[in-house]
Amino acid sequence: MVLDVQDLHKSFGELEVIKGVNLQVHQGEVVCIIGPSGAGKSTLLRCINRLEEPTRGRIFFDGQEVTGRHVNLNKIRSQMGMVFQHFNLFPHLTALENCTLGLIKVRKLKRKEAEERAMAMLRLVGLEDKAHVKPAKLSGGQQQRVAIARALAMEPKLMLFDVAYLCSRSRADW
Repeated sequence: MVLDVQDLHKSFGELEVIKGVNLQVHQGEVVCIIGPSGAGKSTLLRCINRLEEPTRGRIFFDGQEVTGRHVNLNKIRSQMGMVFQHFNLFPHLTALENCTLGLIKVRKLKRKEAEERAMAMLRLVGLEDKAHVKPAKLSGGQQQRVAIARALAMEPKLMLFDVAYLCSRSRADW
């Protein structure tokens, strides 16, 4: 099992956003969490990698307790890819530089190897031709694909996607 979430709770003051979530994800499994805005989907993902502190409950990633007292969060986060709703690309860096930064700083790859891996991921998401373009010159969809390429380049054991899905139909059609 790659991920095991046990009785997870998260409150912001009096507002309990996550109420006793249990979730198990096995190697190769794809799990989608769907719900209305404000239901706690983003908060759950942020708790899984401890960008938010859970109020109560336990989280295990690859057999190690993420919610443990003396856990090495940097090591755990380096094995979890995360694509944020707003992508969190560095605006002063090109698409290629956004994808190589973690490879060089966290994975300690040489620049040439990092660039080769990053280019392979940009090619995978169809943006090899945008490698030297900064985020402000990319469409929202292209920025999202750069964020995906950046996360995939790190070769994570778990990928967390916090993406908003916009449907062109009205709610009445759902």
